Order: sequence, then structure tokens, then C-alpha cells
Amino acid sequence: MTEDVLVNPPRKMLSLLFQNNLTSCLANSRWTSDKILQKYFFCNTFRVLDKGCQFLIKEVIEKGSQQPEEIVFRVILFNLFTKIETWQLLNEELGPLKWVTYNHHKYARVLSNADANGTTLYTDAFIKPAPHFGHKRNYENHLSFLEVLMDNKLYSRLLVAPYMADVYEYLYSFPSMGSFTAYQLMLSLSYSKVLNFHRDDFVVSGPGSISGLRKIFGKSWDCNNNLAFHQDVMRYFVDSQDYHFKRLGLHFSGLGPKKLPMDIADVEHTLCEVDKYCRAAHPGLKGARQNLTRRFHSHLKSPKSNPAYLPKAWDHPARRVPRIRPDKELHLEKRYQINYVKAHRDEEGQRQYLVYWVGYPDCDATWEFEASLMDEAPSVVQDYLKKLDPL
Repeated sequence: MTEDVLVNPPRKMLSLLFQNNLTSCLANSRWTSDKILQKYFFCNTFRVLDKGCQFLIKEVIEKGSQQPEEIVFRVILFNLFTKIETWQLLNEELGPLKWVTYNHHKYARVLSNADANGTTLYTDAFIKPAPHFGHKRNYENHLSFLEVLMDNKLYSRLLVAPYMADVYEYLYSFPSMGSFTAYQLMLSLSYSKVLNFHRDDFVVSGPGSISGLRKIFGKSWDCNNNLAFHQDVMRYFVDSQDYHFKRLGLHFSGLGPKKLPMDIADVEHTLCEVDKYCRAAHPGLKGARQNLTRRFHSHLKSPKSNPAYLPKAWDHPARRVPRIRPDKELHLEKRYQINYVKAHRDEEGQRQYLVYWVGYPDCDATWEFEASLMDEAPSVVQDYLKKLDPL
């Protein structure tokens, strides 16, 4: 990354990044004269202040057993749907929600009844892709996914992970976990004591933040399309935010009693809001998405203002020192590793083997064609055949 790229991005666009941090959540004429901010819905600068995150911290993480296994179970369960009402429904019907008492069929029955009654189980904010575990309904596949993560003792890996990047790579390796969903789950887990890292250790740039960066830096950004470079640029914004606020004459109050600055996840989220703002303010700057559709609806009464509730885990000593992995390149692989073959059958003249997969419960074993297995894992098939006929 060259110095001139960092120091001399277009001044007007860079101003948007830092001005948006003061006004992105103030979409009302009583707080801003900006017509775009009055008209459209923008997210809060600090992710932790999002309504869902505040509920996650106070009602999911910090209520109930503080055993690492139980905390992780509750965070994953909430994160499956990211909808407060769904958590409340499960808690009312089956609470207290614990991994030690978890029963797939009971949870599925509650969700099925709600779904049949027209209840929306998932957040409208973003799509929640479900892994394929053989169930017809997404919520049952998601419950099976929860079981896979818990059976793999995710909480143990979190407690001993050397770097946040390692946690991200591990989460990404599971079915249905893309770059966005893996990063969001990791951020949610970071509000608990089982994932203690500095707030600026790691970030993943999503499509919205990449588009925001492209609109700030222009065409030169397209030649830097790699995640490690994106991290470096966002760290520059984190490290230089005080300078730019002073340069722009902006008073930034900070987060909570300690007046915390934006962390690297906040910058990533804010870049998404810059991208959204530019769709209306600078339509000539092309991006993957062109329109703003969600409107802000002003209320007659002033909105209720609650003090920021910050995670207790943020006071952990391990979070005071950054631990950025020297190898910034991500090594992303999906886990489709064969554990063993248990049986075989002949279907329409073709041999199939019953395959059990590493990291998946026995009920998720699948029948795979011999030709495919001999191409990808011949030794597994040969070991199975030797057991059938040792001679």
C-alpha cells in the first residue's frame, strides 16, 4: 500500500466516511438538515449499539449459565435467526435455553408451530442461507447446523485460538458459512468472554464496504482487490480517525463512558453506509447496487434514548494488546472430509458407499457413487473393501 493512496484520497469522499459516523443514525430533521439522511434509513456507526446486538449482550450472553459451552450455544442459537422475537418465543416455550437440555425435536416443534401460524422466524436485514442436512424446512437445517458446531466443541477452539483470523477460517469451513455469515457470527461471539481479542485484530470486507472503498478511492481501488489490502486500509481509517475528525472540524463523542473510538468492525460497517449514501448523493459513482429502498419513518414522539450497554467481556486483559496474525492472507477451505465408509449398495448397476463425514453427526451420512469416491478418496474405499475381504 503506497503512502499517497492513504494520505490523499479524494477529500470530499473521505469526509463522507467520518461525517457519516456522526449522522448515520440521525435520520431526522431535528438532528440533521441533510435531505438524504432525513429521507432514508441508515444504520448506527457502532455495531454494538444495534438493537439486536444490545439484546444479544444483555439477554443472551450475560443472562444464564456463564459456562463457555452454554454461552456459545446461546450465541449460535440467537445468530441462526438474528431475530429477537424468535429467541423470546423459544425461551418462553422451552427456557431456560441450555445445551445440556437441548432437544432438536422440541425446538423444531416450537418453530414449526410458529411458522404454521405465519410468524416470521428470520431477520429481514439479510438472508440466512441454510445448510443441507436433509430437512425440508430451513429452521430444522439450522438446528442441525447448531448441533454440528456444538458437537465439534466450538467453544474449546475459541478459548485457545491464537488469532481471530484462525477463528474466522474455522467458522467459514462449515457448510452455508460464507464470508459475511462467518464474520457476523464471530463478531457476536466476540461480545462474550470465550473470544477475547483486541477490537481491531481482524476484519472482513463485505460487498458494501468494498463498494464504499471503491467510491472513496476511485478506479485505483480495483487493482487492490484482496482482503489483506482491505484490512490495511481500514486500519488506516481506525488509526487516523482523530486526525480526520479534527481536520474536518467534527466533534466525535465516542462510544460509552470511556468515549471509545471506532474499531475496525465499525469502520467496515460505516463504509457500507457511505456506499448507501453515495447512491443518492453521487449516482454517477457506480456500484453493485444503485438504489436506496428503505425509507426512514419519523415518529411523532422523540425516540427513547437508552444508555449504551457495552459487553462486560470488553474489560478482559487479553483484549488490551492487539494480536494480528503475521500471515494476513486468509486460507479458506470447506470441510468435506470423509471420516469412513460403513456400507455399500448397488443402485441401477452403479455401486454406492455410505459415507460418514468428519464433523457431522451419524444421521447425516450420505450415499456417494463409487466413481466419485475413487477419484477423490480412493484409499478410503480401499480400506473399506479390505475390511470386507481381508485376504
